[in-house]
Amino acid sequence: MSDGTTEPASESPTVRRRRRNPEQTRKAIVDALLTAIKDGKFLPTAKDIADRAGVSERSIFVHFPGRNDLRIAAVEAQSEYVETLIAAPDPQLPLDARIDAVIAQSEAIFAAQRNPRLLGLLESQSIPVLDERMRTTDGRTRDGLARAFATELHRDGGTDQELLDLVEATVGWAYRHQLVDRRGLSQGAASRAIARALRALLGGKDSGAA
Repeated sequence: MSDGTTEPASESPTVRRRRRNPEQTRKAIVDALLTAIKDGKFLPTAKDIADRAGVSERSIFVHFPGRNDLRIAAVEAQSEYVETLIAAPDPQLPLDARIDAVIAQSEAIFAAQRNPRLLGLLESQSIPVLDERMRTTDGRTRDGLARAFATELHRDGGTDQELLDLVEATVGWAYRHQLVDRRGLSQGAASRAIARALRALLGGKDSGAA
């Protein structure tokens, strides 16, 4: 029963939204879109993004007025995150140890890229700036592989670019996507297949029988 006093009303989502600064609101919207895509909602509505971000639908169009502005911001944020996962192992380590480190890294990158990369590849066909940004991340991944396997890739005073192409294709998103999402392998089984292919390419000990 009421004692005649008035309890303070709980803070509404609208009040909470007003307390965010513009950069926080912008980040919340971008994160909401990426989360939706990672959850398998490749074409989330403005309402879905707004609900996830805790903002109004109008806020989305205020912060991202252009048709592709939100997509571009999301790809930039996703690319920056993926690039934090790129780290070449110590080139002085034995080859098998370097392969293991690269495989572990590829698992982490695939976990981050699994759905966003699929949509990004499609949208990059019609939005050139997305294609350019994704290629930048791809280039940094390739550079990391070149450093990791510099000894094995060394040919005639330089890097064997054809062999590096094969290494990049073996470690990259596309091959793991084929193994996991198309063939139905577990991440562990996919990693074992990728490691075996890398050892065949680079001359490491074959672990296929393990």
